[in-house]
Amino acid sequence: MSNINSVLQSKKITVEAKQLLALAMPAILAQFAQMSMGVIDTIMAGRYSADALAAVAIGVSLFNPIIVFVIGIFLALSPTVAQYHGQNNPSGIKKTFQVGIILAVVLAIPSSIALYLLEPVMVAIGITPEIIPLANGYLQALAWGLIPLYCFFALRFCNEGMFATKAIMYVSLAALPFNVVFNYWFVNGGLGLEAMGAVGVGWATVVVWIVMAVFLLLYTLNSRRYQGYQLFSNWIKPQLGHYSEILKLGLPMGLALGMEVALFGAVGLMIGRYSVPDIAGHQIALNIASMAFTLSLGLSVAVTARVGYHIGRDDPTNAKRTGILGIGFGVIIALFTASMMLGFGPQFVALFTTDQQVTAVALNLLLLAAIFQISDGVQVNANGALRGMKDTKIPMYICTIAYWLVGFPVGYILAEYFGMGITGYWVALITGLTLAALLLTYRFFRFTNNNQ
Repeated sequence: MSNINSVLQSKKITVEAKQLLALAMPAILAQFAQMSMGVIDTIMAGRYSADALAAVAIGVSLFNPIIVFVIGIFLALSPTVAQYHGQNNPSGIKKTFQVGIILAVVLAIPSSIALYLLEPVMVAIGITPEIIPLANGYLQALAWGLIPLYCFFALRFCNEGMFATKAIMYVSLAALPFNVVFNYWFVNGGLGLEAMGAVGVGWATVVVWIVMAVFLLLYTLNSRRYQGYQLFSNWIKPQLGHYSEILKLGLPMGLALGMEVALFGAVGLMIGRYSVPDIAGHQIALNIASMAFTLSLGLSVAVTARVGYHIGRDDPTNAKRTGILGIGFGVIIALFTASMMLGFGPQFVALFTTDQQVTAVALNLLLLAAIFQISDGVQVNANGALRGMKDTKIPMYICTIAYWLVGFPVGYILAEYFGMGITGYWVALITGLTLAALLLTYRFFRFTNNNQ
């Protein structure tokens, strides 16, 4: 009881709440801007044709498990830098930046090759035949942008560990106009360029990734925050221990995130066997839910950085305080986003399509999306707090159980044996996220109690 009272002291929790929100607001705006790019891709493809929208939906379902697994590895950079920051260890920060850039190049090569080898997967799953060439072209275009994308990830998560969330926000917002202009141009054609439809969405995305990587690199090289660090001069001689430290922390996070996104991807692929209106409606509802999720996801970025910083300063009480605040704020955000979905669903869907069949599917799914908002908000922030404390293995097991041993089987049975179709698969999302939220929150409180 005395421990809880210490954590929840009104003055201290107010101070930490202000610091957390000051860090979180730019991170939320950055996540919102980055997610907006995916929404813009969907809008542009949807207004070009239903087939283009379906192709992008299938491509995203296949691409996301790969990219999120890699993001999970790079996520290890944030708590690592944050703890070095808390320890006032410049050499550790420099080492982590350099390790991140080298890992970006090394990991991009097999990822790019993988995107060229996914057509047989689409055939084996039974994706609608006319969609496969479009989705394949979209994925192969993305393959050419993975080195700048992964370099952006490395710079982003290192900067977040140094509390430089405003820089990520500015870079993300600055890239939005490039996304709009190049999407419109490449998708619809013009100025001597033929319309490329779904494939054009892929090439426009590559341009945006390059812009973001260059902008963030320029910030990192010129920011006063890093004066004296010499981040990218006098490179540290690579040692296996430098990389094993990041991989030991990052691989479980990559697998955990991969489990969640693979669940969404598997649902998208199973729905890919249905009609084009079902596929397109699913993609629209998922985009709206993903936009809502950016609020909680941005908050979790700040939670990880603040928890890591407190751990680096050997202050577990403040670390626990930050985690509790993150989970609580996640619930508040989720209530807001669920209300917006229920109140303005038709208006949101109208941004993507005028097709009545697609609209009907999307609106039905938005009702289910509103249900899992709280679960999603809680699980991502509980996980963010655990990442800040470098607790990653148990959360990986939790995600595996919640999403694949419980969530997906429930959805598959409902969809395929009880005739619920697309609705059944969305129940899988609700089930998996809810179980993950409960177990990760329990893990957070148990872990922090044992370490105080």
